[in-house]
Amino acid sequence: MRSKFSYSSYLVAIGAFLLPLILVMSLLKNGLKSDTPIGLFVIICLFFLFIWIWMFFGELRTKIIKIERENENVIVRRYLGIGNSKHYNLLDISGFKTSVLSSKGGSYEYLYLMMDNKKVAKLSAFYHSNYKELKSHVVTMGIKNIGFEQFSNVQELKDIFN
Repeated sequence: MRSKFSYSSYLVAIGAFLLPLILVMSLLKNGLKSDTPIGLFVIICLFFLFIWIWMFFGELRTKIIKIERENENVIVRRYLGIGNSKHYNLLDISGFKTSVLSSKGGSYEYLYLMMDNKKVAKLSAFYHSNYKELKSHVVTMGIKNIGFEQFSNVQELKDIFN
């Protein structure tokens, strides 16, 4: 079992790296003019900072992950598969939960690998082109389904900082 990224994964990754560049260029060109109210300037900067944190630490770190199975271990590599790898023994994984995120573009299922009531990996139908294969492989590995979790943006925000 090895995850494969969808095109959406690469677009989000590119956006996460281009957003700060675009912001800095825009601020240097337009934001530092003397007629720009300082309050508006600060609000816009904070908004873009929040979006970047959400994309980089939320999407890239927690969802756009490479996952593979090696013997009795599940290996998770964050940040499009180029981050440090974490090894989890299959026996330590307590189960998986599923969730559905509905958007204008459709509904996307998420699968959370759980260990001691903590999410150690998030598989996504949006970010993984072989999501259905990954999900069926998780089931065949003997990892039990421990239920459905209602999707929550608040919980997703909390997961960024865990």
